[in-house]
Amino acid sequence: MKSLIKVTCTAFILTGLLAACSEKTSTPKQETTQHKVEASSQQKKSKEMSEEERLEKGILLYGEGAKGGYYGSTVENAKYEKADNMGYITARVTINNVREDGKTIDLSEIKYSVKDEKTGKMYKGQSMPIYEDKFKTVPAGYSLTFEVSFMMEQPPKDLNNMYLYMESKIDPFVDTHWKLDNLG
Repeated sequence: MKSLIKVTCTAFILTGLLAACSEKTSTPKQETTQHKVEASSQQKKSKEMSEEERLEKGILLYGEGAKGGYYGSTVENAKYEKADNMGYITARVTINNVREDGKTIDLSEIKYSVKDEKTGKMYKGQSMPIYEDKFKTVPAGYSLTFEVSFMMEQPPKDLNNMYLYMESKIDPFVDTHWKLDNLG
């Protein structure tokens, strides 16, 4: 019986020592991990802050949409091509009819432009719908995806500052514009 008590006490003491030793060795790892987690969360917050600032300025990225009373609009992507000292940007745009009164919308009244924010130079765009009749009468709840082409005489060398703007007399886009990334 005495030997059983001695073995049990020894086991408890040994277990306590091992737990204390492992706690001391794991504490620096936990602190390092905690510092890494805090650093990554701070980087995430700074990224979110820049995203908040971007949205406050009305700058959207590909796939992000703006919604008004008549139009819900999204720029899906854009590409740049150069031919014979001319530059061409082609943007793929989706416009939704979000009218609550159920009436159709005419997308031909929307004007498109690309602005080089660095130089201030504007380029007018021309929408290129596949079906002209559908383009002028989009039913409520439906959307239409089409391309808008921008021809640039003497295109800029730096394409990192290009933004697409849309203008509408019946449903203003209120300073909303899309950054055209990955053009080069």
